[in-house]
Amino acid sequence: MPTTRDTVQLRSRLTSWLAHILPKGANPTVGPVTSPEATGMSSETLFFEAQWQQDSQSRQERLVARLAPEDTAFPVFPQYDLELQYRCLKLMTEHTQVPVPPVFWHEPDPSHVGSAFFITGQVDGQVPPDMMPYTMQGWVLELSADQRAVLQRNALKTLAQIHSIDTSNPALEFLNRPQYGTGPIEQHLTYQQFYYDWARGQDRYPVIEDAFDWLAAHCPPEPQSATVNWGDSRIGNMIFRDLAPVAVLDWEMAALGPPEVDLAWFFQMHTFFANMAQRYGLPGIPGFQRRPEVMAAYEQFSGRKLKDLEFWEVFAQLRYAIVSIRTSERAIQMGQMDDPGSLEERIMNADLLRAVCDGSFWDSSLAQ
Repeated sequence: MPTTRDTVQLRSRLTSWLAHILPKGANPTVGPVTSPEATGMSSETLFFEAQWQQDSQSRQERLVARLAPEDTAFPVFPQYDLELQYRCLKLMTEHTQVPVPPVFWHEPDPSHVGSAFFITGQVDGQVPPDMMPYTMQGWVLELSADQRAVLQRNALKTLAQIHSIDTSNPALEFLNRPQYGTGPIEQHLTYQQFYYDWARGQDRYPVIEDAFDWLAAHCPPEPQSATVNWGDSRIGNMIFRDLAPVAVLDWEMAALGPPEVDLAWFFQMHTFFANMAQRYGLPGIPGFQRRPEVMAAYEQFSGRKLKDLEFWEVFAQLRYAIVSIRTSERAIQMGQMDDPGSLEERIMNADLLRAVCDGSFWDSSLAQ
């Protein structure tokens, strides 16, 4: 999200912080701090350039700071584990070929700039936009069908690489969430119930509660092994260059779980944007990220046979419905959206969530 902080003051505080962590004599300087308008809905993002002395030479880097939002910014999530995100980036760097931004520092002490943060390098490239969605305008829409097919396969190959990590490695224990259950499926479901109870406040959303009932009635057995779940697995969280991902971003929803968690989110988030285009009478991108092709390509790249996918697609729509409670309420609070008058209208994917639960989605054009 764009920052609500004083960027001039942030520049001074970041300079002081660099002087604190770098070796004596580094003499760091920080250029103007900017906050992009087209950014995610969770952590605050800052861009800046920094220069310092290292080994008797001048070093200059284009950097990105990710900060937990201030409480007054109506946060989307109940907590922001920036160390988890930082460790995920380190994990990908050290154990996979997954492209991520260069990883610099994690600062848990909020006293330096007003919240905890971590620093990565900037990566040049193109990101499929969320606002307006890439299904409605922008560079992905302008590609040829063959180019989009290449982009899609490259994205899925990268997703398969994320899932290739050996989760028996003790270094992955930080992704385990035993406070929510003994196995990854129980952990996922229990966390979402906790998240829903936090997000809704005193309100009740029957379409979400019906989805929880559906998931309880159709829950598969716990898997014998799990993978690293990226969590927010979609092309809008990838930076592309020459149709290939050069950086995978936004790890705040990472956990351990079946690979289907990420595959279902990958497809269903595209479905949400395609459905949005249809609402506005636009064609979207017919033929792009079609469900059968997405699943077949992933199975080819990963060597895995996908299981219980419809369960995880309901789960994906449930997750986004809870997120949209917070994003809609924040937009109302900030005057960016009129209060729609009914609670369900605050859930941007309520129609899709209902359709995957009652089964009508699977015969629709969006699922083909």
